[in-house]
Amino acid sequence: MTLLAVWYGTVVVLATIGWRLGLGTTPTREFVERTTSTNFERRYFFLILAVSTIGVAYAYYRITAATSIVDALTTQTGNAFTEALPDSAGIATLRYATILAAPISVYLWRKKVLHPGFVLWAVLLLVANSMVASRLSLLMAVVVYVVLQTAVPRKSVGADRKSLRPWHIITAVAIMFLMLTALNYVRNGNYYRDAGVSNPIAMNLYQSGAYLAVPAQVSMGVSDAIMRGTFDKPGSVVASVSAALPSFLVPAHEVRAKESLGADSYDFSVSFAPNFTTNSEFADIYTDFGAWGWLYTLLLFPLAGYVFGRFLTYGPVIAGSAGVIAYCFAEVWRIQLLTQGITVFLVLLTLVCVFVAARGQSPTKLEDMVSRGNVKSSD
Repeated sequence: MTLLAVWYGTVVVLATIGWRLGLGTTPTREFVERTTSTNFERRYFFLILAVSTIGVAYAYYRITAATSIVDALTTQTGNAFTEALPDSAGIATLRYATILAAPISVYLWRKKVLHPGFVLWAVLLLVANSMVASRLSLLMAVVVYVVLQTAVPRKSVGADRKSLRPWHIITAVAIMFLMLTALNYVRNGNYYRDAGVSNPIAMNLYQSGAYLAVPAQVSMGVSDAIMRGTFDKPGSVVASVSAALPSFLVPAHEVRAKESLGADSYDFSVSFAPNFTTNSEFADIYTDFGAWGWLYTLLLFPLAGYVFGRFLTYGPVIAGSAGVIAYCFAEVWRIQLLTQGITVFLVLLTLVCVFVAARGQSPTKLEDMVSRGNVKSSD
């Protein structure tokens, strides 16, 4: 446990330093006013919604060309959706914009500046993407919304806005659990039936247990082996730099293929079922890139913390993108998401959409009053 404590302690310290530096940067007052105006928020949302629509439409075009959507859903072989899409970055990657579009749409609807029809469309796009990307997109969108809501200034909350009640939280958790149950059933129903589990809720409970338990088991087993000296991989000063590069820049031969994952990958320091492929960032980085890979990976956390803090200094819709980094931190015990194409894409998408939406925008006095909650948008 000593090595794991040092690893996670270092991660927290470095990320916190970057976060504090990011919060210490102060954007100009003019830019903040411009990006908190109702006009900007709507333009920013519609840009992301357009990207989301193109990405999801193209993804399902590729899926329908390779498999039957109805057959995949009825036979619980939803993994065929993912297999029908290319592994490389492309137009289908745009579907991940739904992670930002859905929570932003809910925020703008609650702010009474967006028609419910757009909210429904954005949420449906998120669900459609979740069918392809499983839980990650849905969970990341939830974190984005939570961060977005915490970034809303208290003074901008109108007197008619109802406070959050315990039953709201309970209802939200129940809905989330049911959605995850449905997604897991569509993708893994046959696997669990073969294992003797027929109840979809029980399937989701087993899936959640494996989701939590396997990374803990692998990380402790590998850490123990390293401390005992039975698993030694120093890595290379030069080659291990790939551990900190975006995944789409790393040659395929430098990273272990998920299909070949097994106990032998960790020198048999731990045993687990071979169908698990995201087992521990701590263990996987050491296995692929050695101790030097650890060092280069740790350098990512102050940078990620800085981006997280910097996004929080802007208006709520931009601050919501900090939720993407927050989700990466939440998954750090299981998988390295900071270098994944989805994270890089969402950060770049935020920057590009902010630039486009802010061009030529100068908030009017009325827009400023609306964005501060002094006048209802219906007025």
